[in-house]
Amino acid sequence: MKNAYGVRLDRNGYAPSIMQEEDGRCWLCGMSGDNLNRHEVFGGALREKSKRLGLWVLLHHEPCHVYGKEAIHQNPENNRRLKAEAQKAAMECYHWTTEDFIREFGKNYL
Repeated sequence: MKNAYGVRLDRNGYAPSIMQEEDGRCWLCGMSGDNLNRHEVFGGALREKSKRLGLWVLLHHEPCHVYGKEAIHQNPENNRRLKAEAQKAAMECYHWTTEDFIREFGKNYL
């Protein structure tokens, strides 16, 4: 299976991340280690689109993804920063304008 840009998806429907190398490091803290989760940058109704377009990052489950003070799900500033970086990556990778991004994701994060 491939996405609209011809990129092969894995068996779970994920394109390779366009935001980070899959080198076993957490996007937020930069440390390697076990217990890294894939985090789709845009959730809810946009989760599948995030997966197909490679807009996801690896995060340590406890401190960086869900529960820690700086965790993406707890810290609005880090969440906004991640979304802005995802927008930049998508616009560069897919040659989108800001208007193209808004059409796909409903909002400008830059």
